[in-house]
Amino acid sequence: MHYTTIACLDDLSRDAFWPAKEFMYDLIRVPVFHATGMDLGKSPRRGQRHNLKPGFDTAHFLRLCGAGSGAHDWAALYLGIPAPAADYLNAHVPEGALIVGYEMPAWLRQALDQGGHAWLDMRLSPLRFASDLYMALGTNRPDLYARLLPHAQRMDEVFSEASLMAAQVRYRQRYDESAGPYDGAWIYIGQTEADASLINPQGRFARVADHATTLRQLAGNERLVYKPHPLAHGFAAAEHQQLERILGRAVPLCAAETYELMAGERPVRFVGLSSGVLQEAQWFGKEAVSLMAPICQPAFQPEHGPEAYLQIASHDFLSEPMWAAALNPEASRAHPLRHPPRPNHLRELHNTWWGYASHSARHSDFYRQVFALHGSRRDDGASSDTMRQALTQAHHQIDTLRQEVDGLKDALRVVMRQTAARVNRPERPERPKHPERPAGLRVNG
Repeated sequence: MHYTTIACLDDLSRDAFWPAKEFMYDLIRVPVFHATGMDLGKSPRRGQRHNLKPGFDTAHFLRLCGAGSGAHDWAALYLGIPAPAADYLNAHVPEGALIVGYEMPAWLRQALDQGGHAWLDMRLSPLRFASDLYMALGTNRPDLYARLLPHAQRMDEVFSEASLMAAQVRYRQRYDESAGPYDGAWIYIGQTEADASLINPQGRFARVADHATTLRQLAGNERLVYKPHPLAHGFAAAEHQQLERILGRAVPLCAAETYELMAGERPVRFVGLSSGVLQEAQWFGKEAVSLMAPICQPAFQPEHGPEAYLQIASHDFLSEPMWAAALNPEASRAHPLRHPPRPNHLRELHNTWWGYASHSARHSDFYRQVFALHGSRRDDGASSDTMRQALTQAHHQIDTLRQEVDGLKDALRVVMRQTAARVNRPERPERPKHPERPAGLRVNG
């Protein structure tokens, strides 16, 4: 099907992280234009130019939704919006349009389905162990899914990426034959407070306490440790306390890197609510228990499904041929715009790394040498000796300065005492002067 227009639309009730959504539309703007001759426009938030029908009013739509102004009020709408709001939205979607969105909420997909409109949902894949991030693409149109499928990653290609990381981690770990600190333990994977994947059927964020019985049965008397999400901050502390109350015992914190645990040979198991780590762990042969269904299910089969998300390599996502095949297969250009595969390309553009940054940098001799050459860190013995000598000299200079300051303080105290003594000394009476002698008068002695 040839689409008449392409419009960008996502969760208008959730204003947080809106720059990340527009960033994704900007990434594909040029390849989509070359593939179709159409401009994506932007989402209709904040008065931006959009490709919905003229007259769409975001503020009026949100009033119809009953959207609150709280930072987390969007969760109450995530699974569905009132019929008047859905009708208003569908009335402003052009006939024959494709709606492209980043992290489309359930309410948006449902409303577009009811209106008979095509949609394409884009997400960062939960499988983040590859040489670059994958994009996950899902759609309600089987024909669009079929055209995207030849450009998607096969299961063996993704498994190959997991195997490469496993080889790297296990090679390093095999030099340390001591028992791992978490061998045999359950690793509970924490999440942020307001992750869309945590929204339960009641429209609120699930918490570990909601799954207390299952967790007690799973952990039993076995060791369980808690790995907080690096961005969870105060919420992680509260979740940690909840875990300890549920299990009735102390739950140690896990300090190991996620990919060191996941890709290594150490016998560890993972559990959590809905973290993508639980999906990744299975690619390394690790047992992982997700207490909730994943929000994005990677798909590799040719059969279309409404919850199936194809895994797209970053260089394909950023290039024209995939978009041309998906959106305008009859008019592909002879020399389409292509981006060659490049490690960490999308990670760098998005500046989104999760645990991959520490995995790549912490154990790398390359980065150690970079730090050494630029003076941030010295690992060689000669440099260490030089630093110790400089430090000793600095300490000697500080001691000398301290002695000089102490001497000056003593001298100042002496001066102050002498000054105070002069000020407080009583004045001596002035001696009377002899009267002037008349001229020529001689005093006999």
